[in-house]
Parts: sequence; structure tokens; C-alpha cells
Amino acid sequence: MKKIGNFCRILGSAAVLLTFLSLQVVAQSDVTVVATVSENTSYTGERIQLSIQISGDFSDISRPELPEFEGMRLLSNTPSTSRSYQYINGQSSTSYTYSYQLIAQQEGTFEIPSIPITIDGKQHSTNPISVEIINRNESARSSGDDRPEIFLRLEVSDQQPIQGQQVVADVVLYFRDGLEVNSYQPIPGWKAEGFWKEELENSERPQATSTILNGVRYRKARLLQFAVFPTKSGELEISPYEIVVSVRSSRSREDSFSSFFGGFGSNQRQVELETDPVALNVQPLPDIGEEIYFGAVGNFDISRSISTRNAIEGESIEITTRISGTGNIPLISKPEYTLPDGIEVYEPQENENINRRNGRISGTKTFTDVIIARSAGNYTIPEKEIAYYNPSQNSYATQTLPALNIAIERNPDRVAVDNNNQSLPVAPVTGLASWSVPTSQSLLSYWWFWAGIIIPIILLAVAYRQKSYIDKMQTDRAFARSKKASDKADQRLEDAITLSEEGNIKDAYNMLQKAIIGFISDRLNLPEAGLSNSDIIEALQKENIDKELVKNIRMLLDKCASISYAPSTSHEYLKSHVGLAQSTLDKLKKVL
Repeated sequence: MKKIGNFCRILGSAAVLLTFLSLQVVAQSDVTVVATVSENTSYTGERIQLSIQISGDFSDISRPELPEFEGMRLLSNTPSTSRSYQYINGQSSTSYTYSYQLIAQQEGTFEIPSIPITIDGKQHSTNPISVEIINRNESARSSGDDRPEIFLRLEVSDQQPIQGQQVVADVVLYFRDGLEVNSYQPIPGWKAEGFWKEELENSERPQATSTILNGVRYRKARLLQFAVFPTKSGELEISPYEIVVSVRSSRSREDSFSSFFGGFGSNQRQVELETDPVALNVQPLPDIGEEIYFGAVGNFDISRSISTRNAIEGESIEITTRISGTGNIPLISKPEYTLPDGIEVYEPQENENINRRNGRISGTKTFTDVIIARSAGNYTIPEKEIAYYNPSQNSYATQTLPALNIAIERNPDRVAVDNNNQSLPVAPVTGLASWSVPTSQSLLSYWWFWAGIIIPIILLAVAYRQKSYIDKMQTDRAFARSKKASDKADQRLEDAITLSEEGNIKDAYNMLQKAIIGFISDRLNLPEAGLSNSDIIEALQKENIDKELVKNIRMLLDKCASISYAPSTSHEYLKSHVGLAQSTLDKLKKVL
């Protein structure tokens, strides 16, 4: 009986052990992995939350191995996580959730594939999910009921401008009643290739007004305004402009735009919006000749003045050309003047005062030529006919700048030396005299003879070289740009530091970008305006510039582009970028 009792106890223990193991197996097999999305149908720019939930009894879990998402962009590889526990009827259960944010980008129907995840050493995978993405801008143009509640447009003042004409481009937000806009942030890096662009200043906050689009009431607000100038003719396209908008549903407010830059609500979400590209048919300028046209398009008043009409030899005189008005002032080049022989001209100074208010670009651009007359006499700088194109009149406006007369007097400090023959008192020599025959010596043996021949030849060669250089600087624009590139870049770097010290960080980085792009375009004889960062990098690559140097330039240009839109940096941070730009330009000077 004792043996039978022992056997029964052993059998009972084995049964308990098997039951426990079976429960463990069942518990492990009850682990479930499910993937869900916040929206199966979404507009482009909307955020879609992808959640991966693991439920059951488990002890070790690895992070999901995310695949490539077609039609969507993953904001971050680092998920937000949440955990919950349950204990029911003696059984514990854990629920663990990974959440990722996706941005819908391309129109179409896409599938989020199965996502593998390792749990307690075993491979599991989620279910695939189908997501439909609707083009927001196309839907906004339709007349159906599926039109979006918010979208962005780029509206231009003229779709058939003349080359160089100022075109105002408004970034306009449309949204339905009941939607509250809290804030917006432009995405840096807008590249309007083929255009020179200037952001216009608007002191007032965006104001929403009511409008009807295809029978549906929307509210609209102009967020930003730019002046763009086409730098060439033909079919050009203004690339899409992108912003991130924070919005929430708020049916209780009458003015859903009244809380602009206001607080966040429980239904707060962010939406990435972009405009459609805008096509412009840019008309070429009528031919008038490069001698009188200096690149101005708009409405201008032009004057030329001289600092003095009476001077002495060697004294500097300034000729100032002032161009004031509305139009493409940043792109205007200096009118070229014919100067009489005997006058030397030095590098001109260029200054501009740009006004970006009142929905347009206006202001004044001043060119100052410094001249010096080397000999006395009367000089005349002849009159000059110049022309600019006036888009409002669809024709060129010509203006004649009057002649300038200058009287140059001899310098009174110059000392004239007269070689007058004077007789010397000589007393006769008496007494014994010894006669000797003088030896003759050839002039060729005297050093001063050769010096008198060689030095004038050298001076003549130097003078000829200097005159050729000055003439080439005046007539060969590409040569002059290349020679002036270094000084101009250094001046712009100093201006960037000055602007930073004044607190104008955005303008400082714009000036830093101008220094880099201006130096490269001047040395390579590229267009003076309308070049994008990619154009500059491509031009350097064609010159076989060192890859590491090109990489530094690309980094600097990208940094300038991003910070100029969101200048949240310090003066010391800018100085470090100016130092890097200076060292980079010093290296470029050796290879360009």
C-alpha cells in the first residue's frame, strides 16, 4: 500500500507540472500583434498614426523592424510607447504599444506591409494595412463633396510678365468655418529656380476673410508675400511653397482665425501643406541694344551728378549715378560711361536701400565711380542715353543724362626744375705745366647710360600693361567681375558680421549666402541673379573642384537657406559660419 501511495503522489506531481507547462504554452501562444492606423483615407500632408499593439503574456520584446513606406514619409524612427497591465482570474496580461507618425505625401492607394517583431525570441508580424491618399489640391479644385477643409495656394499678380518684371506672389491659406488655425511655420529651402525672390514685409497679422469656392464657403488669409523677378524668358515654373500648420476643430467660434498664434486644444493636429507649382509664360524684352539698356524693369527716376567741377591734378572726383523707383532694383547693373583720355577710373562703389513694404520692392540704388585726372586741362564726360523697360506702358522709357564738364588745374606743389647754364669764375694757372693726352672712354661703359635706356622701357611696359588692364576692366565685364569677386566677397562677409551685431540675423545670413554665391558666379561668369544652390554646386562640380570643398560649400549654403527662414541663432554662431566661409573662399581663390 505504501508503494501505491508513493506512486500516486508522483503521478499527481507530474500532472500538476504538465498542467503548468501547458498553461505556459497556451499563454505564450496567446500573444497577439495588431497594427492599426488613425486614418485609412487621408489627404496629402496629413499625419497618419501607425500603432503596433502587442498583447498577451510575454517578458521580452524587441522594437519593430520598420520597412520602407511607399507614398508616406516616416517622421522619426523613435516611437512613442505605452504599456498597460491586466490581472484577471489569476492570469496576468500585458499590452504594449508602439506609435509612429507618418506623413501622407503621394496620391494613390498604398499598402503598409507586414512589420516583423521579435517577442520572447519568436518572430511575429503585423497584418498589412491599405491606405488611400487623396491629392489635397486637386480635390480643392473639384466640385465634389470630398473637398478638403484646408489647403494652400500660391497666387501671382501676373502670369505673363516680361523678363525682369516684378511679380507679387501671395501664399494664401484657405480653410472652412469651424477649423481654428493656431500657428504656421514655413518649411525652409524654397527654391524658385529661374527667379530672383525677395520676401515682402507685412507688419499686420494675417486677417481672414470669407469667400465662396465652387459653392462652398471658405475663409482665406494671406500668410506670406514675395516679389519674384524672372531672370530669363520662356515657360518658367514657380516651385511649390510648403508650410506646416497647427489646426484644431472649433465649432463654437464665429471667427475661426481670431486665435492665430493662440493656445493648443484637445483636437490639435499638424498638417503639412504645399501649393501647386505655378507656371508663368515670361515674355522676352524687346531688343534695344546693350549700350543703353542696363537691366532695369519698372518705373524709375535716374540722375547723374559729380562731386566737383573744378579740381587739381591727382585729386579724386566722384561721379554718382542714382536710380530710384519701383521694380527690379536688386538686379540693376551700373550704366557704362565713356571717359575722355587722361582720366583714370577706379572700382565703383555700389549701395542700395531696399524698401520691402507696401506689397512691392522699391528703393534706391547708387553707383559711385571714382576718377582721377593726371594732367591739367578741360575734360568733358559726354552725355549718355539710357533706357529701362516700363511694364505698365509696355515700352522702353529713355532718358539722356547731361554731359559733365571738369576743369583740372595744375598742382601748385609740383616743383619745376630749370637747367640754366651758369659761368664759373676761373683764374689762370701759371707756372710749369705738364701735358698729357686724355684717354677716351665709350658711353657703353657707363652704367647710367644703360639705366637711361632700360628704365624708360620698363616704365613704358608697366604703363602699357596698366592701361591694358584698366581698359579690359572697363570693356570686358566678365574679366572685371572675376577680378572684383574677391574684394566683393570680403566686403559682404564684413557686412554679415555688422548686420549680426545689429541683431539682424536673417539679413546677416542672406548676406553670407550672397558672398558665397556672388564670388562663385563672378569667377565662373555665371548669371548674377536667379541661381539656386544646386546650380552653384553643379557649376563647381563641372570645374572638378575638390569634393570635400564642394561639400563644405553645400553645407554652408543649406545652413544659410534654413536659418534665414528661422533665424533662431546667435551672433557667435554666425561668426563661426563667417569664419568657415572665409577659409572656404580662400581655398576657392586658389582653384578658380
